[in-house]
Amino acid sequence: MRRTEDRLRGALLGLALGDAVGAPFEGWPRVGGAEVDAWLDDGARLRWTDDTHMALALAQVLDADDGALDEERLGDAFAAAFAEQPWRGYGAGPPQVFALARRGLTYREAAASLFGGSGSFGNGAAMRVAPVALVARSDLERAAELAAAQARVTHTHPEGVEGAVFVATAAAVLATSDAPVDSMPQLLRTTTERMSADPLRRALTEVLAAAPDVERLTRVARRVGTGVAARESVPAAVAALLSGHDVVSTLRAAVVLGGDTDTIAAMAGTLAGAVHGASDIPRRLLDRLEAAEQLEALASALLER
Repeated sequence: MRRTEDRLRGALLGLALGDAVGAPFEGWPRVGGAEVDAWLDDGARLRWTDDTHMALALAQVLDADDGALDEERLGDAFAAAFAEQPWRGYGAGPPQVFALARRGLTYREAAASLFGGSGSFGNGAAMRVAPVALVARSDLERAAELAAAQARVTHTHPEGVEGAVFVATAAAVLATSDAPVDSMPQLLRTTTERMSADPLRRALTEVLAAAPDVERLTRVARRVGTGVAARESVPAAVAALLSGHDVVSTLRAAVVLGGDTDTIAAMAGTLAGAVHGASDIPRRLLDRLEAAEQLEALASALLER
């Protein structure tokens, strides 16, 4: 159990660290490895964005409600976090949802009204979902249910929802499995087979087929895309995971892909943390990470449930 707890703790810390490591490069079409290395060796504060900000709100609601999840309560927590720190880099969608909810819509109704009624297929629900794995652990049905519920507060398109379900269940599987590290592709294939959103599933299948060839993984990830759509960034995060051998090398692989670097690295960090554990993250980086103590305390609280 101690090893599993270290891995689950690593999923939450990996999310925040990946978010902060990737943040300065967001939007770059390509990022040089030397530039990422310089940032990793820099002594500056590692500040995260809305990815971790929303993950913290989700973790706090799960903690306060003993692992249960009420969508309206979570939506209120997201809205309050945004009102307090709107400068965290939020996309256009969540503020629209919050505004519509203030007018009387439920959060799910508000989210479903976006993009002409199709809902968002972005990665915003997947980037923040790590706390779900800490609560659900080996209960994959619960992980899927909680991931989908927290997603629909802001994202109702099937790809946006299933991106979150994939990251949560994959993190839970990776953290609780006794299988060797080189079996990651097979574990993730099992998770992928649970999905119904075709474009996302196909992209993930293509990435998994490229392992363990790092150059091929990079080519596939760039061909699939590194934008904000879940069908692009979730597979990119998996490609980074399969390209790395520890948390730091995984984050480096995520950032050099370019594009939505903070969120790709946040999701890759969630998965890498679930594989390698919090103990794999260098102390020198945790000491630089914004609110690391708060994150560690929340992880402990969720793991005590």
